[in-house]
Amino acid sequence: MAQQPTPRLATDATVIRQINKQTLCERLSISERTLENMVREGSFPPPVRIGKHVYWTEVAVRRWQEQVFSAQENWSGHQ
Repeated sequence: MAQQPTPRLATDATVIRQINKQTLCERLSISERTLENMVREGSFPPPVRIGKHVYWTEVAVRRWQEQVFSAQENWSGHQ
């Protein structure tokens, strides 16, 4: 008789990590107003609203940081 696969348990790799507005602002050293303006202007990913609160995923924030800092990381100085 064939064995059925064991169900996979959620691991850290499958858990979506969320960041609330206050924590994100502290991490980026910006005010909540600045963050709201960045979202409105389209220069920062929009949040997901859950109840009265808004959240961003670690992945979305990391991708934004990579995009913003890519020019700095690729800079090679004056030639």
